[in-house]
Amino acid sequence: MKIDTQIPTTLATKPWSVDLPTGRPQWTEAEAKLLRAQGQAVLQQIRDASLAGQPQLVIAPRDYLFNADWSKQSTLAELTDLEIIAEGVTFWFEPPMIDALRFEDCRNVTVRGLTIDYTQPCWFQARVTEVDREANTIRASVMPDYEPINAQGESERAGERAFMFYQADGSFINHRHTPTKWELAEDGVSMLCQPGRFGIPTALQAGDYVVGSLRAGVALRTMDCANMRYEAMNIWSSSGIAVYEGRGEGGHVYQNIRATRRPDTNRLHAFGADIFHLAGADRGPTLDGCELAYGSDDSLNIHGNFGRVVDAVDATHVYLQGAYSVGDTLEFRDPASLELLGIAQVLQAQETPDGPSLAINETYSAKGEYLVALDQPLELPALSMVVMDGKQSAAGFVVRNCWMHDNFQRALINGSPGGLIENNLFENLGYGLCIQFETWGPWMEGPFARDLVVRGNRFQACAPEEVVIAVTMFPAGGAKQWDAMPVTNLTIEDNVIDAASGFPIKIRNVDGLHIRGNQIELAPLSEAIPRADWRALKDPSCIWSQGSVGTPRRWLDLRDCANVTVQKNELIHSRSGE
Repeated sequence: MKIDTQIPTTLATKPWSVDLPTGRPQWTEAEAKLLRAQGQAVLQQIRDASLAGQPQLVIAPRDYLFNADWSKQSTLAELTDLEIIAEGVTFWFEPPMIDALRFEDCRNVTVRGLTIDYTQPCWFQARVTEVDREANTIRASVMPDYEPINAQGESERAGERAFMFYQADGSFINHRHTPTKWELAEDGVSMLCQPGRFGIPTALQAGDYVVGSLRAGVALRTMDCANMRYEAMNIWSSSGIAVYEGRGEGGHVYQNIRATRRPDTNRLHAFGADIFHLAGADRGPTLDGCELAYGSDDSLNIHGNFGRVVDAVDATHVYLQGAYSVGDTLEFRDPASLELLGIAQVLQAQETPDGPSLAINETYSAKGEYLVALDQPLELPALSMVVMDGKQSAAGFVVRNCWMHDNFQRALINGSPGGLIENNLFENLGYGLCIQFETWGPWMEGPFARDLVVRGNRFQACAPEEVVIAVTMFPAGGAKQWDAMPVTNLTIEDNVIDAASGFPIKIRNVDGLHIRGNQIELAPLSEAIPRADWRALKDPSCIWSQGSVGTPRRWLDLRDCANVTVQKNELIHSRSGE
């Protein structure tokens, strides 16, 4: 079993303490005004360097200040062939918290050494003073300098936010997604919290902390770009996503990016939504040696997009949502059953800004963005899924040597063919690695994760009540069982799953599945059996092994799969107390 040691480690030199500083600046208005002017000047330096064809620009190491409303201040567009050296540079962003640093229509640009942070707290922190489980309420006292504000930077006194929970020493309490209603008392410090859905964590007690995050904006956004490269950067906070990319040719590289809470501060949290959300570029990203922690949704989400059938003029002319070109080969599937409806080549593709729309639900509609002529007649029901020909698919992504930790969600691959997930450490996550697609709601996150390799990763304290490695299906109408097998050629090999109290591996609807050389340690059955495990214990399709504890534990749940090989996997049964 080879697990390399190149996983990044935290930069913190001090244990977390409430007495540490917030790490946010305290500038006078005169100082802030100067830093804003210097911020605009450095953006202009970058633009001028690109226009002049300079291969490299070194930014003077200091603080720069920007408005986080990208449409006004902090967008860099149409840069080409430029290396930006920003070692010792911090770009600070003040409300309104929309997007911070944004690149648009750029090609072959490298950014090295930059730090991104926000001047205002993107979440509130409060110390728990009372836990009443019978009434499902938490009382807490807001920490100084972490008072609730909205994305505009204005004070708030009540609302609903995603809540995260931390122990008195600052360590993360792994608990499932908990939207919580909260309200400040007259004193502006005392807070009453009423957790929804999954309630109060068992581990939470007086003296611990609650965090209520915002969900707006992005710290680093890349749109319609090609071959961007981000190296040795720090992203210490965001009111929403830390890193987002979308559309364009893609092929971006993220190397040694630390997206986590700022070291040596009393910050408990970092981000208000996903940490890395990399979606809809033609070529997938490469993440190498990155740290992703303390988010309010997925640690990582990589996906492309399915197209949709909106309307059929006749059997060969259809309005489709998505992006299409002459010569594309398109695969059509039934939105409910996933059954293959046919494969056709595009003979003509015409953009149709005034094309028809079709309601998806009460809120969202699909738009016929292209009128496409197919090379053969097909019967295509409305809202059928279209697997596009290499466009918006995030194909060929690589995630290696990364450390994802301390988050209640998961690493999520909503599609994207030809990916490699290798030599990563997944630690203290609410879920583990989830491979699926989503077409419910307005989302068309796919395509299918074909030709995916998951190799040499370690999962520690992941998915205490769920599945460590899951391949599931989520078409319109939610999860159910199908005969179709749209995911093909999936390899899960040489991974280590430590002390799994949840279910280790569950796979659905895969044709060509190879599970070999994995080491799986099963937590003792004397511990609480999570709900995900009870179902599998009674399912004859699961593979089980008699261990030293007595009752057999299932470790592999397969349904609707074909051409499966399961070889040389090692099972370890932990004894209680060892």
